Amino acid sequence: MKPRTSIKKPAIILTLLLILFLTTIFLWHIDLRAIIKTAVSGDLNAAAQAMAGAGTPAMLISIYINAAISIMGVIPSVFLTGANVLVFGLYKGFLISWAGEVIGATASFLLYRWGIKSAARIPTDRWKTIKTINALPGLRQIYFLTLLRMAPFVPSGLINLLGAFTAIELRNFIIATAIGKFPALLLETAFMYNLININKGYINLIIGVLVAALLYWGVQKELQRLDKLHQNTNR
Repeated sequence: MKPRTSIKKPAIILTLLLILFLTTIFLWHIDLRAIIKTAVSGDLNAAAQAMAGAGTPAMLISIYINAAISIMGVIPSVFLTGANVLVFGLYKGFLISWAGEVIGATASFLLYRWGIKSAARIPTDRWKTIKTINALPGLRQIYFLTLLRMAPFVPSGLINLLGAFTAIELRNFIIATAIGKFPALLLETAFMYNLININKGYINLIIGVLVAALLYWGVQKELQRLDKLHQNTNR
């Protein structure tokens, strides 16, 4: 099954790169480099102070950094989530983190797929996992990717890369990402909020860890069920 989106066209990639470049130029005047450095350092208070000091563009900066982290794929965004909670509060911080994750995942998907299909020309048709996902109908692909997204604290970059290797449509990828990241990021935000406010008691943090473990276990079981179901169907 071939992806219907014409994301191989250089115009889309060039437009995306141009947007990233112009955004970088705009935010560079607000000492973007220092904010990024603190955001990925793991120092929540320093990252929060740096973003809060940016004033009005702080929301845009957070989304931009989240997108950059998603594209790089190797840096965890959990510390940025914590900084968003400190700067914007629990609910607004969650929504900003969620928007940044979805935008970042979409940009990563486009860049990764272009690199895999057009630049590097990596053959993926013979990979078992890729073949399994590609053989699923559109709704099943959305469901499968949504499950992967729901697993808490799983690096988004790995799932973005997996999505780029498959033939899933861009629209379906965005839908699955938006749905799946909602509960996962909600749990992550609540975890960081309780960690920041741990002096108020450990009970909420312990509950959050238990819920995360149960959600992760449930996602693993469902993925195993889907894999067995697909194998039985192909016999």
